[in-house]
Amino acid sequence: MSSQNKAESVDLLAASSLVHFGFLRDMALYASPEQVRRLPSGDRITVYLLRATQQPEALKAMDNRAVARLCMTEGWSGVEEGNEDRPILSLSNVTVIEDLAVGEVAPPTESQFQFGPILVREDGQWRYRYESLIPDVSAYMDQTFKQAGLGEVRTMELALAGLLEDEAPSMVLLDRTPMDDAAMRTRLNESWPDYAAPFRWRLRAVRSKAEAGDAFAQFAYGALQYSGGLPQMVPKNTTEGLAWLEKASEGGQAKAAWLASIAITEEGRYSDDAMQRALPHLKRAAAQGVDPQALLTLAQYHHDGLAGMARDCHQAEEWAARAEEAGAKQARNERVWILATCPVPGQREAARALELAQFMIQRKDELGWHELDTVASALAANGDFTQAVQFQALAIEKMTADADVSKERRGPIQKRMKARLGKYRSGRDYVLDYRAIDEMRANRL
Repeated sequence: MSSQNKAESVDLLAASSLVHFGFLRDMALYASPEQVRRLPSGDRITVYLLRATQQPEALKAMDNRAVARLCMTEGWSGVEEGNEDRPILSLSNVTVIEDLAVGEVAPPTESQFQFGPILVREDGQWRYRYESLIPDVSAYMDQTFKQAGLGEVRTMELALAGLLEDEAPSMVLLDRTPMDDAAMRTRLNESWPDYAAPFRWRLRAVRSKAEAGDAFAQFAYGALQYSGGLPQMVPKNTTEGLAWLEKASEGGQAKAAWLASIAITEEGRYSDDAMQRALPHLKRAAAQGVDPQALLTLAQYHHDGLAGMARDCHQAEEWAARAEEAGAKQARNERVWILATCPVPGQREAARALELAQFMIQRKDELGWHELDTVASALAANGDFTQAVQFQALAIEKMTADADVSKERRGPIQKRMKARLGKYRSGRDYVLDYRAIDEMRANRL
């Protein structure tokens, strides 16, 4: 009905929505320029429309319902009329929580729910909370204003002209307060709407969907709880957040699987038990290719023989190759290192390591010290000790100058690198003699 500008649409508004229209009336009558500019764009344009079209005394005489009816019948509020290219807004799903119903206007994307209006049950009937979409409408308007590149003031004037189907008054005039009343301005501050409420209601819906077994909701809510990204709406709780992530992973949610594997290992300080608990989640994330780093991490599990697995350089290099194909920039370095230094008998592939290292050698001046160290190992594995010494010496020089390497880590790293340099100078190659995980646990890597 609102898409057809029918007055009857007001009968389906929630009581809170009528109160909201009353607030907009009072804003139009008494608000200072500073108060008007505080409003979200969706409400600010309504206040400007009321000021542009209504005489102050006439507007003051309107009750809340009359203001809502004016906004609906003029087409300033409600949903847009549908057409073949853009059908009228509809609900794809509704989550009912006691007397609240949180709507979705389309199925979730891969990264977010597409929430829409919120309804409330009053006197046995579901009614629409108009104010629940103001944050979304305002965000869309702000984005449109920014893309227009004309400045907010001019873009707002053009938007008003379109709604009025006439030239809009200047913003200078619309910012003026029609009725100067300091007491009313104070009351406006005291009755300011809670514009964050729709987000809280939506998060309640996400929690409800998670409890009902929705894997994406479990991922979304778990990630918020674990990270504490919205502490005022979802208090940080790493234990409960991680539990949600694990449930989502078990339900097939790849992003949750990757986050769960990271969280478990970090919370468990990379202990053997933590690695074993994380492995099923990591395998799930890597199998679905959710993140190149998941592929590279699984390569490390095989390379170090983590979570009870035997060391396997072939498997490690295969996963690192997939990580490179997926865009992990450091994967080439890892592949060369694995092949050149593999400690597993019969799995070392020196010639292939050098073949892959040629891409790195050609851009020698751009390499970091990790990469120079790796190239040196590949050269030494193939008997080119002269170049291996050159690359290793440069690697040590760059590492020593790297401000990102802490004092605690610098000593152990330098000791290992100099030991390799000594081998190359004496005509010996290098075979890996430690596990990266052990060095991480000791904060030496």
